[in-house]
Amino acid sequence: MKISILSHGVVCPGGIGQKALHDDWPLTKTQNAAGTRCFDVGLVDRNNISLLRWEKEPRLRRASPISLYIIEAAAQALNAVPNLDLKRTGVVVSVFLGCLVYSVRLYKQMAMEGRRYASPILFPETVFNSPASHLVSTLKLGGPVYSQIGDNSCWANALRTAECWLRTGSADHVLVIGAKEFDPHELDAMQAVDWFENGFIVGEGAGALLLSNGALAATTSLISVRDGYAFQSKRGAVRSACDVLEDMPADCPILPTGIGWTRAIDNKVCGERILSKSPRLPCEAFTATAAWDTIRAVTLLNKNQVERMIIPYWGYSQQSAAALIEVA
Repeated sequence: MKISILSHGVVCPGGIGQKALHDDWPLTKTQNAAGTRCFDVGLVDRNNISLLRWEKEPRLRRASPISLYIIEAAAQALNAVPNLDLKRTGVVVSVFLGCLVYSVRLYKQMAMEGRRYASPILFPETVFNSPASHLVSTLKLGGPVYSQIGDNSCWANALRTAECWLRTGSADHVLVIGAKEFDPHELDAMQAVDWFENGFIVGEGAGALLLSNGALAATTSLISVRDGYAFQSKRGAVRSACDVLEDMPADCPILPTGIGWTRAIDNKVCGERILSKSPRLPCEAFTATAAWDTIRAVTLLNKNQVERMIIPYWGYSQQSAAALIEVA
């Protein structure tokens, strides 16, 4: 059974919606938490009217920004397919650092004022599963719900989970969402592991794909997903990337997705199969970027530029993965 890709949704530094996925996003000079260095960061306009409308929902008044990104992206995908059976629609959310803003606030309170003064209002929003809980309650979704944690490659795990649910009949449709929110503390952490090389820029936002079991007409299909190619070093990352592509069609073009040091993987492994005319996104938002790259590939297929395409998800700390999509 081929998995149908019905629709998608985007919240990114370039704006709201698929048209915002271009290579000319505005960047903001932002200091790290230690105040020792400034970095370019791709930030979502949190005052965008499309996001502010969700703050009127009672349970979202104190929600972390990532929850608003997720709900807006999911709503775009659902609105594109009217009369969908929401009771049979599942959700898989993949995140890198989760609700980072509220987690930092909570631990800062504990460190500065003592554990007794850590706010019980903040704590529920630090839980990795809280955005998914907000999503299904707000949009009235009744299918299975699951949250996964990891780098870009976690997006492939999320696609595999959705595929499993659709094949086994646990759901008729599944929203697969990658998301990330920004806090200056992550700049300190990434600087410590030397990730700010070769143009690495941190971003935030969310991307959503609505997948189906094939009962509804779609223009593109998810054919296969390859994940689980683990590594422990940058050299190992190149080897694992080679292993991924060995299990994919050798004549299929590849979307360029590397940012920062993973860009070298594109150059070393993909060769002439890279779609050179497709610009890379300017920011790295991990699972959100993986979602955006998949949406970019769907858009290229819909424009009839190619008939099928491989989208690599080069992880920074865990594994290499990839997906194959084609015109339905």
